Amino acid sequence: MHVIYHNLNYNSMKKLFLSLVFAVALFDADAQNVTFATNTPEAGKPLSFQYDPVGGSLDKLANVKCVAYTFINNKQKVLNLPLTKQGAIYKGNFTPADSTAIAVFTFSADETKDVNPKGYYTLFYKDGKPTAMAHYWDAQFYNGMGKAFAGVDVDKPRAVAAFEKAFDTDSKLKNTNGTAYFMLLYSMDKVNAEKVVTSEIAGMNASSEADFLRMAALYNTIRKKPLADSVYTIVKAKYPKGTYVYNQAANAIYSEKDAAKKEEKLYALIKDFNLDATKTAGFYAAIASAYSLAKNNLKFEEYANKIENKMTLAQLYNSYAWAGAEKKENVEFAAKISKKSLDLIEAAKGGTMPASYTSKEEYLADLTNSYAMYSDTYAVLLDHLGKSAEALKFQELAVTQNKFANSEMNARYVSFLAKAGQKDKVITYAERFIKEGQGTEQMKADLKSVYKGSQSFEAYYAVLERDAIEKDKAKFMKEMINMPAPKFTLANLKGEKVSLAALKGKVVIVDYWATWCGPCIASFPGMQKAVDKYKNDPNVAFVFINTWQNEENREKLVKDWMAANPNYTFNVLLDTKNIKDPSKFDVIEQYKVEGIPTKFIVDGNGNIRFRKVGFSGTADGTVKELDMMITLAKGSKEASISILR
Repeated sequence: MHVIYHNLNYNSMKKLFLSLVFAVALFDADAQNVTFATNTPEAGKPLSFQYDPVGGSLDKLANVKCVAYTFINNKQKVLNLPLTKQGAIYKGNFTPADSTAIAVFTFSADETKDVNPKGYYTLFYKDGKPTAMAHYWDAQFYNGMGKAFAGVDVDKPRAVAAFEKAFDTDSKLKNTNGTAYFMLLYSMDKVNAEKVVTSEIAGMNASSEADFLRMAALYNTIRKKPLADSVYTIVKAKYPKGTYVYNQAANAIYSEKDAAKKEEKLYALIKDFNLDATKTAGFYAAIASAYSLAKNNLKFEEYANKIENKMTLAQLYNSYAWAGAEKKENVEFAAKISKKSLDLIEAAKGGTMPASYTSKEEYLADLTNSYAMYSDTYAVLLDHLGKSAEALKFQELAVTQNKFANSEMNARYVSFLAKAGQKDKVITYAERFIKEGQGTEQMKADLKSVYKGSQSFEAYYAVLERDAIEKDKAKFMKEMINMPAPKFTLANLKGEKVSLAALKGKVVIVDYWATWCGPCIASFPGMQKAVDKYKNDPNVAFVFINTWQNEENREKLVKDWMAANPNYTFNVLLDTKNIKDPSKFDVIEQYKVEGIPTKFIVDGNGNIRFRKVGFSGTADGTVKELDMMITLAKGSKEASISILR
């Protein structure tokens, strides 16, 4: 039996009572675990499970949620699974779709994640044995998928063994799904892997486009790009209307940034491949999005109107509308399409349920979540238009339909209440949110504007956030580690040498990033707030290590990016490329980072105390996380700390 965890929160969990006998514990009694009703679950048949959080990060926390990521052949399907609680144990069940190969279970409570390093998952069986695709996804799990979901360590030998079991079970899989296997071999032993791949190519008798494309992929696997390109040249000549040429043209449409050129390429594709409307629909959203970035409302609507799927169109409208709401521009048009997004979601409720959903309840819950998100957008736009009363109405819809689960929505709700002069509600909701750890600087200001108590506001506010701070402190203390930080010396953008050893005695925040990394960039407003907050603290230092940036003009690219974003006053260091393997970078390899953004909090003794992967979602959330980790890394003995000083 196998297991994994994940770090996302999901809403609209449905209640279900179960009364089943469970067997086969996966971990020792002192660790949180998942058990299944059978050791050999089968796709298409109900599967019951129970989750015991005792001893883990969700121990004694309420509102525990479960999401299952199921893989059906080569497609992923996400399921929000209802849980019921009996004592300390959570129980649930679901029926995996036919041909499901693996189900990965993730558990969280609000913003707290299950941190079991082994995670939770199960393979699916037929005739008492894992299916070929189950072995295949088992291999992918240990080849990095588990790391992406849950931080589970990559185990390459185990992944190789699972791949080979998959190919033994179904030999055809090696032809259709074998590229990842050969890439894995090459990452472990380039010399021997090249021999294996060369032998594989020599044994091929290419008689179809698929055969030639597999051959090219194998050449690329062993870094024989000229040979791969020569095969692609054959493919283009031999199959001018084939899959490869079509995909090249289609990808050129998606990668083109200029909206007008993107449009031209679509019509060339339609002409060259004689495409009908059913095959062009997927491109319309991409072109509409490009015109939204160009702020061309007429062309945006022209292509948006070609999209028939209500949910897709609503999402497109909301994306454009939210950009206007955030930047406070194009507000009237943004408000118009934002309202359309809400109308489309209402209309979708009476429509046919898409095949990707397992139940009508799940479909309606997803629509409800979307309606809450889009209401939040519309409320912000209405507020920009000076329609405060109407803005409050839609913000109230947003927070209630979202069950007050989104801290940003909640903060806006308090602000709109304050603007409406509803002082009692400001106090009621602000106190509630602050106690739950959702306080922001704006919420603090809104609460202060209506506070009439006898004690000082700061003393009153400190009491409100005390419980949340202690709760956060307990959570972060469970996440603390203590291991020597690999030492490094790197040049910054000024050419100065910066070494970790020279920063000994300080708490150092090491942030790995790249200019192409969206979540990295999204985290930067919060990181800048943190840098500003600690700029006068001689015991705290921040370094931002640019890595995984493979462009030849990498240094200029990073300098230009920083120059284009002058608000970020970061000390950016450039990770060095490995001399033996230029595809790798030295320092990030030493820190064993599998994905960015990843931050390390190093204490004054040079030991890593925290490793944080991803982005918390808000600037205030980033600062609060760092406040707590920095304080604990400093070894503070204070009973509580003020997160929003």
